[in-house]
Amino acid sequence: MTGSCAKLLADKGLTVVFIESATAGYLAHRFSVSPYSGDVLMGGLVCYDVAIKKKVLKVSSELIEECTPESQAVTRELVIQSKTMFDADLHVACTGLLKPGGSETKEKPVGTFFYCIGYKGEFYEFRSLCHGALEQKLLSYQPYL
Repeated sequence: MTGSCAKLLADKGLTVVFIESATAGYLAHRFSVSPYSGDVLMGGLVCYDVAIKKKVLKVSSELIEECTPESQAVTRELVIQSKTMFDADLHVACTGLLKPGGSETKEKPVGTFFYCIGYKGEFYEFRSLCHGALEQKLLSYQPYL
């Protein structure tokens, strides 16, 4: 599926950058093995630890404290901040909870992923819930790839 998404972007002459928290580079990796990777993949940044979100991507401590590092609001902010760092057509960010020990709640259980796509000044935001063991969650998390 990644190849078809990369081909679509290549056919349209679009580039993509990934800002990944829970997926820790998995999305960029998936694009890198596509025959179209050189045409579309600009690169990305892994911000698994909250310190990277704050220090490198300049996400405010207040937003992280109010919404948690794994939230739709922080994911959107990752896209906003990535636009100051990377010149790409699409900016894709994701956060989520692969395992216990994060900000999980009854309303946001382990397996919850948030992702946001920034394109032409618009934001497309999604939330999904993946089940199973840690690796199964990661493998089942494939938004439009």
